Amino acid sequence: MRYRLMDILACPICKNFPLKLYIFEQEELKITEAPKTTCELFCAYKNIKLENVEKDSLLKDCIKCLAYNIKWGIIVCEKCGRWYPISEDIPIMLPDEIRKADDDIGFLKMFEKQIPDDVLKKGKPHHL
Repeated sequence: MRYRLMDILACPICKNFPLKLYIFEQEELKITEAPKTTCELFCAYKNIKLENVEKDSLLKDCIKCLAYNIKWGIIVCEKCGRWYPISEDIPIMLPDEIRKADDDIGFLKMFEKQIPDDVLKKGKPHHL
């Protein structure tokens, strides 16, 4: 998953935007060309809303941002307390009724030391 995706993701349950990104592992890629545009609303790489930021000033950071692919992490909705895993580059943003508790618990245990305590102990739909 790329940081840029966070510019368009909202919580599928409560529709909150922006979401919080926690990265556990990322890989560096080779970028051959400069981006033609920046994120529109939110820059996850710098963790800032872009309301009052001159976008041209971000282009050098955009080059750095595009040089990374997020392999493992979580996306957290700070409004409703839900979390969504990023597993092998893919954000898994399913509604509660489709998520499997065993899969979620296994993911939490695998990254227990890197996941914030509030997600581990109170995260929805599953927690430790």
